[in-house]
Amino acid sequence: MNLKETWKNLDPERKKKVVKALCVAGVLLFALFAYKVRSKPAPPPKPRAKPIALLDDARTFQKSLYQKSQSELKKRDRQMAELKRKLDELMKREEEERKRDEATISSPDKGKRMNPDGIPAFDRAPSSSPPVLPAYPPPPPPGAVYPSAVANGTNSSPGQPPAPDEVVMIGEIGMVSAPASDLPEPDKKKDSTRRIYLPPSFMEATLLSGLDAPTAEVGKGNPVPALVRIQDLAVLPNDVKADLKGCFAIVSGYGNLATERAFMQAVSLSCLTNEGKAVIDQEIEGFLVDRDGKIGLSGRVVSRMGSTIARSMLAGFFGGLGDYISASNQITSTSALGTTVTIDTGDAAKYGVGAGLSSGFKDIQKFYLDLAKQAIPVIEIPPTKDVTLVIQKGVMLKLRDPNMEAKK
Repeated sequence: MNLKETWKNLDPERKKKVVKALCVAGVLLFALFAYKVRSKPAPPPKPRAKPIALLDDARTFQKSLYQKSQSELKKRDRQMAELKRKLDELMKREEEERKRDEATISSPDKGKRMNPDGIPAFDRAPSSSPPVLPAYPPPPPPGAVYPSAVANGTNSSPGQPPAPDEVVMIGEIGMVSAPASDLPEPDKKKDSTRRIYLPPSFMEATLLSGLDAPTAEVGKGNPVPALVRIQDLAVLPNDVKADLKGCFAIVSGYGNLATERAFMQAVSLSCLTNEGKAVIDQEIEGFLVDRDGKIGLSGRVVSRMGSTIARSMLAGFFGGLGDYISASNQITSTSALGTTVTIDTGDAAKYGVGAGLSSGFKDIQKFYLDLAKQAIPVIEIPPTKDVTLVIQKGVMLKLRDPNMEAKK
């Protein structure tokens, strides 16, 4: 009898008790297992890595640096002591030579042989004749006065040379002033204006007046002017800046169809201080650069010759029609003597109308052709365009006084 049949033979009440007993037993086993798992001894902790102390190494490093610095100091002290010793020796030697020279000067007769009378005995002159000395000019007479002293206005005594000119140091260069009589007299009529040098530079500006730059060869001979106002400081070489803000510049130029740009050349620069004390109005050499960094100002090409050419073509058409009318009313006969053109009396009016139309429309065609030649394409540049004025050649700016100019 197996377990399954036994379970079936049990009554329901017993089955409930068996199930409860199994549940209780399972709970007890689970609690016992959990208790045993918890009661196991914990594994020993892993040994922590002992931090390496760098204090000794730092102290050792500091000690080595200290020893090295001490050795360097000792070495320098030895060098200083050696230099001091040499300096003392030189000073001592110089002092001995000075004392020797003083002793020689104070007792010139010392070391010389003396005569019985107490007079120094000199050696005999050598048998050979002494060398001939060069001839010097005779001294001036007692009453003579040096001409340089008179020119300088100094009261030097007669027979004495003039005092040397005073040397004046300017920077690190010695300057000797010449006598006043030798200098040319200043020109009083010369203009006493201050000058400021403006090297090649560039500055931001604004085109105040627009222009239509012609593109034909006629435009190069007659450039169109425009007005430019400088908006910022001028940038000079080596990041140096000059205050030309607010000055006006006159430019002029012509257009180019190939690049669709107007090439503008600077003509003059005009500046005035706020107090009106100085004026700059001078010619300059420069050009304008557009915002894209290219020389010349980009603009719109405008051509107004289309309608004029169309009118010229229409006038030519009517002129040809007049030629046809006049030719149709002519009688041409060819003989051995040549070609003869005759006009019938009844067709004379038609011939006159045709010839008149031909002649009149040809003149009109010529007029429109001349007008079309004048209506050349232009580069249209609007005003208030931001540009850059470049000074291509350095110029010496003259600062004039308006009050002095008005007096002149």
